[in-house]
Amino acid sequence: MSLIDPTSLSHLRERYPRSPGRLRHHLAAEGLLGYDALAAAARALPRQHVERRVHNASNGEAFRVLDSDAHLANAIAAGGASSGWIMLRYIEQLPAYRALLERLLAEIAPIIGSATEAVRDIKGFVFICAPGAYTPFHFDAEHSILFQIAGDKVLAAYPPAPPFLDLARREAYHRTGENVLEWKHDYAALGEKHLLARGDALFVPYAAPHWIHAGYKPSISLSVTWQCRKSRAIADALSLNPLMRRVGLPAYDPVARPSAPWLRAAAGRFGQRIGLV
Repeated sequence: MSLIDPTSLSHLRERYPRSPGRLRHHLAAEGLLGYDALAAAARALPRQHVERRVHNASNGEAFRVLDSDAHLANAIAAGGASSGWIMLRYIEQLPAYRALLERLLAEIAPIIGSATEAVRDIKGFVFICAPGAYTPFHFDAEHSILFQIAGDKVLAAYPPAPPFLDLARREAYHRTGENVLEWKHDYAALGEKHLLARGDALFVPYAAPHWIHAGYKPSISLSVTWQCRKSRAIADALSLNPLMRRVGLPAYDPVARPSAPWLRAAAGRFGQRIGLV
């Protein structure tokens, strides 16, 4: 049986890669995504790849990592922390999960390949959230699909452009990895809100800012992310911007210049190799 409902693929085909696109899936019965299996995965992953963060950070606030003396696998096995936001990072390190991610992406490969070429740098994340948990306003410099496994969430997505995401924040992300964004109250009415119940999934475009609010039941979500040739080129071109400014040349802005920056990307990679950027 397909993991993704084939009848929902037409919607993704219409929207990928520029707009959020909904899908339906059959992962709720997948044994690897139950609490016991996820607790075992947490024990198998390097300790630094199992995180607990504050569950009630508002948009625009620091999304702090919380220290924990006990292994978070114990909380996962018990159904998640009562006031927790737990993430398993880079589950593709575990062979069974790697196979699951590859199987999911294989089912949408014709859509992805025709629009953005083959997938690269596949990564997987599992989020185990207490009722009402928030993931504050942020962006991810990758393509992603969020699969809702248990409980429900609201995800509000925004265009990857000012005022929500400016060039300075893009560049800062590629220097520091910091992806939490400034929040303004009038943004609340501007997002494209999607209610994701068990069996729903949502494609989130590359660098699209978004926030997430879990519902009234414990939540499990799987995020599958990937890069493409163009997204890697954007990152390499952005890394060159500080040098371009120093020599008096215009910086690259993916909003102003949506075509792929192949030449600047090649220069950025060369600059990284010789230590100029």
